Amino acid sequence: MMHVSVVTGARGLEAPYAVMVYIHGESYEWNSGNHYDGRVLASYGHVIFITVNYRLGLLGFLRAGSGLDYPLAGGDILEALRWIKDNIGSFGGDPRRVTLLGHDTGAALASLLLVSPQAKGLFSRMALISGCILSPWAVAQDPVGLRERVAVEVGCRVGPKEDLAKCLRSLPLSVITALRAPAPRFLTGVGPWTRIEPTSVVEQAGEPFLSTKLLLGTTTTESFLDFNNQDIQYGIEEDQRNRVLRTYVRNAYIYHLNEIFSTVRNEYTDWEKPIQHPINIRDSTLEALSDAHTVAPLLRLGYLHSRRGAPTYFYHFNYQSKESDYPQRLGSVRGEDVNYILGLPLVGGLPYFPQNYTAQDIKVAETVLILFTNFAKTGDPNEPRRPEGMGHSKEKGRHRGLMWELYEPTTQLYLSLFQQQYFDHCKLLCQPNNEFIEETCLDRLQNSPVDSLHSALSDSLLDDELPAEPATVQASSLGKLPDESKP
Repeated sequence: MMHVSVVTGARGLEAPYAVMVYIHGESYEWNSGNHYDGRVLASYGHVIFITVNYRLGLLGFLRAGSGLDYPLAGGDILEALRWIKDNIGSFGGDPRRVTLLGHDTGAALASLLLVSPQAKGLFSRMALISGCILSPWAVAQDPVGLRERVAVEVGCRVGPKEDLAKCLRSLPLSVITALRAPAPRFLTGVGPWTRIEPTSVVEQAGEPFLSTKLLLGTTTTESFLDFNNQDIQYGIEEDQRNRVLRTYVRNAYIYHLNEIFSTVRNEYTDWEKPIQHPINIRDSTLEALSDAHTVAPLLRLGYLHSRRGAPTYFYHFNYQSKESDYPQRLGSVRGEDVNYILGLPLVGGLPYFPQNYTAQDIKVAETVLILFTNFAKTGDPNEPRRPEGMGHSKEKGRHRGLMWELYEPTTQLYLSLFQQQYFDHCKLLCQPNNEFIEETCLDRLQNSPVDSLHSALSDSLLDDELPAEPATVQASSLGKLPDESKP
């Protein structure tokens, strides 16, 4: 069932307030928006923060009938947005300034609405963090096959064009929620779906895609949960690296599999080192997977959006707290930027996200929060025009002088938050025909003529020294997983 939670800050000169709607992620089968406390963001950033709970698992994503244009979970979010448009004025909000903020699978769902004509007029800006509809894990691989397997499993005899939902409604809820739909590693069994290939959907998109201002972002290690604790701690050997990469290539692509695997292995191997240490192999494999399933798709979406003249911003969050639970060597890990967007370091964390934050963490959170709320207010993350008589606090002036340039097809400028460091994101970019091409999307900063724009935040903000459990899928009665032991 859809549930909407509204958090408002103190009313003042900025009313009516911009609205930020958070679409939670992490999984299409579990999680809740209740964990994400927006009180700090709302009060400090002078916005209204809303979380939306939507149906998950088979209840939210099973394609029960052939006439469905989008999953029920997407319908829940659409209904929430319609409610916001009609009612947010009563809470002091501005229905003309609604920003969707999605993380991980929530970002994939949000970007599905970005290309849906039914979402026209329901939002004007969108921020996608660590995910989008172009990621290979973003959509269900075989929604029709899943429907057939579910029907057989629960004993519903329906034809290919009949509505399975009628039969499912006659069953106890526990029968449906107990079903599991395993998927090949790195992919999705239960999730949203599109009638045609996602890249084609984006390339053909009209409204609201063209009129929505877009902010995209990624962390350094997006693939942390692709490995278990032992692999993260001690590293991996070359044969395991090869098995992992072969599995990814085999499951994510259809043609030229050997050529793709060889290209990936070549590009993500440090050939200057004759002996590869397990930790170095781990690092390069994490980078390859991060690029393949998260960074490259986001860059592709940014390219397709910006080349049609739509305002697009891109950031790389590479800050890691000294109190982080993750190895410092890995840099920022998927999801670490969310706490800073919500402003949690400003209040020392919250029950769902306890952590000891440093003074430096607080500075970073101040800047990130302001950038995101600026974007929600004006569509531009840079300093907005403020109402007459409204001054600037000392804290809110820390980021002044920072200019976040547009991400454009020719320059591909992005904002590095918050460290001068070189990266190779993204070496590989997947084309719609499943061919890999080499792409230095985020050039090495040390060789780039636009260093100051790539990493525009002054180092004076920060100190000099800057630098999980495995995601498993278990087989069930609905199918088998591929044998990863075979190349």
